[in-house]
Amino acid sequence: MIIEELLEKIYEHINNGEVDKAVRSCLRLSRHINDYLNTAIFLRELIGDSDHGEVAMVIFDDTSHLKAEAQKYIFEKSGEIWLKSRTLNQANNEEEKICVISVNEIPTELEQCEKSIADHTIPPTMGTFDSTAFYNERIQYKMMFRSRIQQINKIRSRILTKCNNFAIRIERQIEAQKKTRSFIEGVQNEVQNYFKAHSEDVYEKLQKANQLIDSSDSEDLSLLLTQVRRAIKAVADYFYPAQNEPIQCSDGKTRILGDDNYLNRLQEFINSQFKKSTSRDLLKSELEYFGVFAKRLNALASKGVHNEVTLAEAQQGFLGLYLLLYNICTRIEKENS
Repeated sequence: MIIEELLEKIYEHINNGEVDKAVRSCLRLSRHINDYLNTAIFLRELIGDSDHGEVAMVIFDDTSHLKAEAQKYIFEKSGEIWLKSRTLNQANNEEEKICVISVNEIPTELEQCEKSIADHTIPPTMGTFDSTAFYNERIQYKMMFRSRIQQINKIRSRILTKCNNFAIRIERQIEAQKKTRSFIEGVQNEVQNYFKAHSEDVYEKLQKANQLIDSSDSEDLSLLLTQVRRAIKAVADYFYPAQNEPIQCSDGKTRILGDDNYLNRLQEFINSQFKKSTSRDLLKSELEYFGVFAKRLNALASKGVHNEVTLAEAQQGFLGLYLLLYNICTRIEKENS
C-alpha cells in the first residue's frame, strides 16, 4: 500500500537525518490521506514562511473545497506551529529569535557554514605573529558560523521530530483501522456462515450487497441500499413469514403482519424470541435501536434520485445491516445453547 511505503520512506529519511526528504514524504502522505492541517504544516516547512504569498496560495488551493472558516483555521494554525518551531529561546536579540529557513535550504546552508569556517582556518605557512593577528580577526566570524550551525541543527532536529511524531500517529491509525476491519470481517463471516446454513435466499442477497460495497458509482450505491432492504426483508421472511390473518402480537395488540410489513414481522420475531432474556433493559434498548435504524434505512433505500445517495449513507446501511444480523444470530445461538 502507498501509506505503508511512505511511512517506510519517512522513517528511513529520519534515520539518515535527511530532513528535506522526510518532509517531502510527510507532505505526500498527508495529502494522500487528506490531512489538510499537516499538509499545510509540511508545505510551510518545504516552501519557507518567508514566501508568505506562495504559502497562502498553495494552502488555499489544497483546501478550496472547505469552508472559509476551516481554511482560515488551517492557515493560521499551521503558521503558529511553524513560528513555534523556528523560535530560538537562546537568541541574543529580537532579530535572531526567528530562524527563517526552509528545509530545502538546510543541507546547503550547513555545508556553506562548514566551508566558511574552513576558509577562516589559519594557513599552515603563516608565521606566529601573523597567525595571532589572523586568529583574532577571524575568530568572531567562526563563532558566528558555529552559532548559525547550532541554530539550524536545532531547527532540523525539531522538524525531524515533527516528521517522526506524524509517522507514528499515522501508523497507530492504520493499526486501529486494521483492528476495526478485522472485527467487521469477522461479523460478516459469522452472518454469512449462519445464513448459508439456514437460508439460501438471505445468503444470496447478502452476497449481492457485498459485490456493490466497493463501488463509488451513484447508481451502485443506490442499488446497494436496495439490496440491504431486500436482505432485511428476506431475513424477516425466514424468521417470521408473512401472516394474512390478524394475530395477537407480543405487546397484546392485534395486527396483520403481511408481506409488506417485514420490519414489524422481524421486530415481532425479536420480541418473541428474546422475551426470556435476563437483561430486559438491554433488550429494550436494542429493539429501540433496531426500530430507528430500520426506519432510517428504509428512507435511504427509497430515495428516488440515485445521485442523492452518498457513499457514507450506503456504507452506513451496509454495516448497519451486518451488525444487526450479527446481533440477531448470536442471540439466537445463545438462546438455543
